[in-house]
Formats: sequence, C-alpha cells, structure tokens
Amino acid sequence: MGIFGKLAVAAIALAGVAGSAVAEEMPFRITLNTGPNHVRNIALEGFVSKLTERTEGKLDVQVFPSSQLFKGPDVPKALAQGGVEMGVPIILYISSVVPNAGLLDLPMFFGRTAEEVHKVMDGPVGAELNAEIEEVIGVKVIGPNLDLGHGTIFTTEVPATSLAALDGLKLRVPGSPAAVVRYKTMGVEAVSISFADVPIALAQNSIDGLMTTHETVRSAKLWESGLKYAIDTQGSFLQYVPMIGKPTWDKLDAEVQQIIIDTWAETVGDARRLAAERQASAREEGIANGIQAVQATAEELAAFRAALMTQQPDIIDATRIDPEFAAKAAAVLGD
Repeated sequence: MGIFGKLAVAAIALAGVAGSAVAEEMPFRITLNTGPNHVRNIALEGFVSKLTERTEGKLDVQVFPSSQLFKGPDVPKALAQGGVEMGVPIILYISSVVPNAGLLDLPMFFGRTAEEVHKVMDGPVGAELNAEIEEVIGVKVIGPNLDLGHGTIFTTEVPATSLAALDGLKLRVPGSPAAVVRYKTMGVEAVSISFADVPIALAQNSIDGLMTTHETVRSAKLWESGLKYAIDTQGSFLQYVPMIGKPTWDKLDAEVQQIIIDTWAETVGDARRLAAERQASAREEGIANGIQAVQATAEELAAFRAALMTQQPDIIDATRIDPEFAAKAAAVLGD
C-alpha cells in the first residue's frame, strides 16, 4: 500500500475515533425561567464551566434561559419524564406535588434570617425533604439549595406603604398553597401565573403587583411594566432546588455523578453570597428607576407574624404539610 493509501486509512481511523468521542458526548441541558442577567443564571456560569472541563467531553452542557425550554412550574415534570436533563426550580413550584416543600412559607419562617433558613434546610430536615422530593417526583437533588433571597411585595398604582395598604389587591405570588393562605390573611387575592407571563399581566392591569425579589425585578426590568412601589417584609425566603431527572441521572456513571455533586458543592457557597450582594444592589437600582421602596415597620411585622402564628396549625392542615415534619423544623428554629 502506497503512502497515500496508508494516509487515507489513518484518516478514516482517526475519523472513527472522533466520531466515537462525539457519539459518547451526552446532551446535558439546564433549563431556567429567568434571564441571563439574573443571579441564578450568573451563579450557574461557574458550575457549567467547571462541569464541562471536569467531565472531559462526556457532557455537552448548555443553559437555556428565559423559559426557552420550559416554564418554571413545568420543570419538575419535564425532568422526571426525561424532557430535559437539569433544572433549578424555585422550591415553591414543588409544593403542589410535595406539600412539605411549602415549609418555608409557614408563619414560623416569617422574618427569619438567611442563616436560620440554612440551619433548617441544610440539616436533617432538609435532607428528609430532599429524599421525599426525589421519591415523589423522580429526580436527584444534587446538593444544597441556591438562595434567591427575601421576598418583597411590589405594586403598580397603589402605594405599598404598609401591609394594611395591600388589602383588596390582586398579586401574583409563586405557586405555593401555603403562600395563598398567607396572603389571604393580608386581604390579598393571590394569583398563580408563570413568571414569563408577569410583564404582560402587569401592563394589562390584570394584576396589581407581585411578590418577588428586587433581583428578579431588576433582571426583568419590571419597572418598565409599571411597578412603582415596594415594601420589604422579609415575609418569605426563596430558594431554588438543584435537580437532575432520574432518567438522566441513571445514565451517568458513578464518576460523573460524583463530579456533578462535588462541583455543585463548590458552587453553592459563593452563589449564596452573590445572591445577598445582588439583592442589595438590585434594590438600589430599582429605586434609581423610580420604584419607591420602604421597609415595613418592626411593629407591623411583629403583629402580623403573631396573627399568622395563631393560624399555623390550620395552614399546615390546609396545605397538607406533615405536622411532624413541621415540628422538626420548628425545633431547629427554637420554637
């Protein structure tokens, strides 16, 4: 065989090796319902970069923001069915199928610090909840939750000068049954709609505002959709749950699974610090863009929490949260 024939054979062999390598690369899509400038998306950049490098071509990691693949409430089901590989949905979306996931919306968490939330969710109580989420939905929770931060109530035309001023308003809140009960106590009609539909709902005056965070308002520039007022209540602390669909997880070898877990563990601490910093700067940017933000008074918050606590047993019953599970969280908080 001449030199050109040998070169041709070598080229074919190399092409076969390359083709095999490509064939082994597994699609690993991460679906998010927030835009590229949102803290969740930014926090995942380092995770994606490290994961791509460490899996050495075994995973084709791509992020799809802004509900390009799925809206937030649809992510858990899509993961379980293998429609997408990874998602980081807000925990409140999970509570419709795993009632205990509505834990952070209970009155005992009203006004709690991030550190108090972490003490519960990063400990045995959180581990028990993650195991339940995995079993019921059909996913693998790969590590501690990402923080978004404390929720704030934003309004369009009615000045949010106090909790009492919210009476009679229609507000979009994340889809937690516990949240619906809590806002009903304020006299608020809680509406559950996808975040992707919020701008048009605000512009068409079909809602009077929403409960979300300063960071989320900034990422979507919701002041352009009519938001004018905000009242900080520290009424709820929002987190995202990192999960991979069971169909995807079972295809991964043990080495890649461990790489994912370790890489997430390295990511979450810095991501939480970033979230706290960005919430503060987002509040200032909202004010610069015309949002009048106030802090609810300590007296009003204390009175509202006291009123809510009298209803906590009824809220637990109405939202199907396991009373024993709630009691374990209360014990961690010292209640």
